[in-house]
Amino acid sequence: MTSRFAPLALVLIIGAALTGCAPAQSKSEACDIFSSADLALVDAITNSSGSLIDDPATARDDLDAAVTTFEKDVSKISNGDVKTAVDAMTAALKDFNSEFADAAKATEANPDSVDNSALNTSLSAAETAESDVARVCNSN
Repeated sequence: MTSRFAPLALVLIIGAALTGCAPAQSKSEACDIFSSADLALVDAITNSSGSLIDDPATARDDLDAAVTTFEKDVSKISNGDVKTAVDAMTAALKDFNSEFADAAKATEANPDSVDNSALNTSLSAAETAESDVARVCNSN
């Protein structure tokens, strides 16, 4: 005798197998991903061969590449608490990147025309967001 529920059970089993049923990402795993991405970001920025004054185009391109790589690396984070903080940091980094690009363009045209206050405000926001991620990662 064949059960009417056998086809439904088979569909549920196949569906579960196809969805990957992976365990949720732990906060520790998410923070490890963030830490690696953050260190790579700092390293890329520190080792940039450009500077806003001497070579603004290279500095702009290097920062843009570093932020893009950071965003790609942290996209692997799925832990809710960490992801929320990292998403806020990514948004702040993108704002800083945009302000930096504007400052680099202004420097190329006229170094005296750079709006340091907007650049400093966006940098401060990115640093605060980075501290917020660290706070989440260091909390119980």
